[in-house]
Amino acid sequence: MDSTSDYNKPRRRKGNYSRLIISAIFVLFQIVFLIWAFFSLNIFALTSYIIIHFLTAMTALNIVVDKRKASYKIAWITVLIIIPIFGLICYLMWGQPHQSKVLKRRIPIISEMTIPLYKWNPQTRSRLVEQYPEMERRMVHLNKAGFPIYENTATKYFAIGDEYFTALFDDIKKAEKFIFLEYFIVSSGNILDELMEILSEKAREGVEIKLLYDDMGCISTLPKNFPARMKQYGIQAAAFNKARPFVNNFYLNYRNHQKICVIDGNIAYTGGVNIADEYANLVEAFGHWKDSGIRLEGDAVWSMTIMFLQMWQYARDKNEMISYRDKLHEYAPKPPFHGEKAGFVQPFCNGPCNQTVNNTAEHMYMQMINSARNYIFITTPYLVLDNEMQTALIIAAQSGVDVRIITPSIPDKKYVYLVTNSHYGRLLEAGVKIYEYTPGFIHAKNLVTDDTSAIVGTINMDFRSFFLHYENAVWLCGTQSVSDIKSDFLQTLALSKQIEYNNWKKRPIFMKIKQRFLNFFSPML
Repeated sequence: MDSTSDYNKPRRRKGNYSRLIISAIFVLFQIVFLIWAFFSLNIFALTSYIIIHFLTAMTALNIVVDKRKASYKIAWITVLIIIPIFGLICYLMWGQPHQSKVLKRRIPIISEMTIPLYKWNPQTRSRLVEQYPEMERRMVHLNKAGFPIYENTATKYFAIGDEYFTALFDDIKKAEKFIFLEYFIVSSGNILDELMEILSEKAREGVEIKLLYDDMGCISTLPKNFPARMKQYGIQAAAFNKARPFVNNFYLNYRNHQKICVIDGNIAYTGGVNIADEYANLVEAFGHWKDSGIRLEGDAVWSMTIMFLQMWQYARDKNEMISYRDKLHEYAPKPPFHGEKAGFVQPFCNGPCNQTVNNTAEHMYMQMINSARNYIFITTPYLVLDNEMQTALIIAAQSGVDVRIITPSIPDKKYVYLVTNSHYGRLLEAGVKIYEYTPGFIHAKNLVTDDTSAIVGTINMDFRSFFLHYENAVWLCGTQSVSDIKSDFLQTLALSKQIEYNNWKKRPIFMKIKQRFLNFFSPML
């Protein structure tokens, strides 16, 4: 699709916000009640004063000893100091480091069920070190996080969502055994209609179909009884981490942001694309929607299958959890892949699927940035960075590495854009080149370095992707897709405007004030 063409398309469909509004009203009511309860203690002024400050102090101490980033902790401590009562409630709702009790109980059980199923080949590791010795650290890092590296895998990169869906639907139509789908957003529209038509037909043919979606991501796009509706078509559907309108259980954090489709164990897709019309540019959301994805065929698909099964287990009722050891023969790739292949492929995820190393996604990005010698090209919809990531990019640029980042010119969330724009200053001053995609919104999450390796997946360069969401991606080394990702970046660069440091400094004073305020709370956005 021509990204520079005029838009005479329908606007994207309005979501059904009734469930979201009802949840918000319930939460607001609870917050008001709690605040009223606190202030009603005025009849015991000294007692209430002591209780509030004791709770604030204990919460602050708990944040201090937390293992999370210093910038994240500082933001929450400041909220507690400035607005102690409301701050405590907000921290209870959004700031606590632990996950829901249900997920926390299931992590050890599911890890024991699925992690041993990964397939390891020491010869593959040896061949990567022999061919690309400078890549050993990246491969070993992911190995220690629990993710094997594979050969015998063909990859195909998609530079736009339109092409992604065409290939995906063609492959789904050929499914014979099973189809696993996992997306953050599933929304009504032409894409979902076409997908449902295909899935319904495959279900009638006896193909096993599982559809996993994030409950908060779909709170305004799908009805609450969506799984029951899918059951009528022979499709198993499940919502991940269901949103419940209670202050102590309203988990806006720890969402499932992964995007995976596995077909018969032989083919897998991932990338930034969700199941919605804007991702295929069938409707206009924020100008032209630029996204990316990748198709795997071969041995590496097995890791994607395991990642899906892990998340599926988290979402299911405890009585429905089963050991997939007995179903290996059903989900294993058949027949063995003998097609054209080159290079190495290492899928990985960030979240409960990975218990060995924390923040695998951020650490892998840091590995790529710190070891780059010639260039670092990044596309991301959000640029909300902690100090460590900013420092890594700055050091790379000051060391002579060509560091370029493309962000959207038309944002989907204006407040996040303000924070993204506020991060430009330090980077531009250090020599990092930043561009904004002029035709619209760039949702692609790619990183490519030195013509040899790249990452394609669901990972945004922000706090939520690195610390709060469950994400997945694929590290590529020596594949044709690496060259394709670089070419796509350069073509996108030609459609983008470069941000100049002197012009950035002259932005309106009111914008600077809003940015200072939002920047302070950026770890919570």
